[in-house]
Amino acid sequence: MSVNAQLTDRERVELTKKAYDELQLGDTIKIDQHYLGTVCRNVYAKDGMRAFVISSPNEITILFKGSYGFKKGTPQTWRDEWIKTNLPILKALLARKRTIPSQLKSAAHLLNQTINQFKGSRIYIYGHSLGSINAQFALANCRHPEAIAAAYLYEGTNIWLLLTPAERRQVAKMREKIFNYVDIYDPVTLGITETHHMVGKLCYVDSEPMQPIKQHMWGGYHFNADGSLKLRKVDQAFLAESRSERKLLARSGDLADFLEKMGSAEEVKKLATDKIEQLVQRYPDHKSLAKLAALFEGERNDKLSHRKK
Repeated sequence: MSVNAQLTDRERVELTKKAYDELQLGDTIKIDQHYLGTVCRNVYAKDGMRAFVISSPNEITILFKGSYGFKKGTPQTWRDEWIKTNLPILKALLARKRTIPSQLKSAAHLLNQTINQFKGSRIYIYGHSLGSINAQFALANCRHPEAIAAAYLYEGTNIWLLLTPAERRQVAKMREKIFNYVDIYDPVTLGITETHHMVGKLCYVDSEPMQPIKQHMWGGYHFNADGSLKLRKVDQAFLAESRSERKLLARSGDLADFLEKMGSAEEVKKLATDKIEQLVQRYPDHKSLAKLAALFEGERNDKLSHRKK
């Protein structure tokens, strides 16, 4: 049995978190007693896409890095991860118009390149937040789906609406091997509550609402004694969230236009919070907008708290 296949849910989350650790070439990667291999590629594309390739004799692990927040990020990461990637994706979803930022294409290129480099190896993929988004698009454009052993995606915006029919057919071939973990209280999962219109199988996390940044960073994940993640079946809360998000995506031209006009990072941070708060008041079924407002407000409060320290 492969090493990746032996990991518990808790250990897979710990492995995914390592994408934020700025791994270096030659680093040995171990999760508890499991040896995954060594870092053979540290990818930092010109468009900001970050990923780490871990190699061992029989399997390859790819970690796609997610976005830094306002506190840990820099002007460059804010530009590459938010201005050029996350916000254009959100705008595209709201406007129902296919727009594919460069980072997603770089992720697809990396996956296909890695498969060609390590012919015959089983490929395991992990990604959180933007890392999940990049992984979703990479899988949709994978030329050799038979090489994918499994993919574990956490708390990423659903990009199903942006995929072409051919890309959707491609991920459908791998659906049983892609595990897409969703905490519906996480603001970043906007639009993902469509069980059959998403990349991979829905894994609905048994969570409760909390501070948005903590929620996004696996705060609502709870594990059983054996390391398995506590999940729940689709319930009324899920269905209500799904209806709310479908309505938002169907009638959100104001927000789409606003996102298109946003400028510098500082303007984004202030205007996004103000504008989304206005829209929260405007729409009666505003639960999904409230998720966005919570995300921006949570980031802003986190930054202010950090400054006071």
